[in-house]
Amino acid sequence: MKRLLVTLAAGFALSAPVAHAHEIYGQVGTEGLGIGFSEPLGTRDNIRAEFNGIAFSHNFSAGALNYDGKAKIYHGGLYLDFFPAPATVPFRITAGMLIGGDNVSGDAISPSGTVSINGTNYATNGETVHAEAKYPTVRPYIGIGFGHTPVAQKGFSAFFDAGVTYGRPHVTLDVPADIVAEAGQANVDQQRQALQDKADKWRWYPIVKVGVTYRF
Repeated sequence: MKRLLVTLAAGFALSAPVAHAHEIYGQVGTEGLGIGFSEPLGTRDNIRAEFNGIAFSHNFSAGALNYDGKAKIYHGGLYLDFFPAPATVPFRITAGMLIGGDNVSGDAISPSGTVSINGTNYATNGETVHAEAKYPTVRPYIGIGFGHTPVAQKGFSAFFDAGVTYGRPHVTLDVPADIVAEAGQANVDQQRQALQDKADKWRWYPIVKVGVTYRF
């Protein structure tokens, strides 16, 4: 009986959350700047929540149009980390999801007062052709990394993440009604498809980030 009690106690100790293992962290990477919080579920796994964001100008072209664009990347993240051998090496496998409305939008540049729709120029008459590519609100994530170890000591440490998230951006193209009437809906649809084809190349979005943690 004594041996059984010792065995059960040891098993509970291995699966129980580690004392003083709460963690806050800051990071920088392809998602911009971010902050997060980590909580151990046992000696081999964590659950994490974080928020990342960045906004920047980004000119792009699609079809025969050039756009003065802006990217807005603001989303939360929920992750589960699994450590195959946390006492030996802080390597982990991470799965989770991004939650937010990341998007790129832009207005067609028309210094001559015209825009080209499927190879033909049309007068803008002071109006603007506006485009937007928006990611799904929820996107799955899978990756690997080092750090956030459940059995780490209190204090500061560093971490690294590399992974990918998937989501097909949805493209909208807002063309003034008079240009649509002149160019024809079929030509406008071809212009929108050129934008969609360009956005589809970013359905797999790479995520790389580094940061500093504080465990308490």
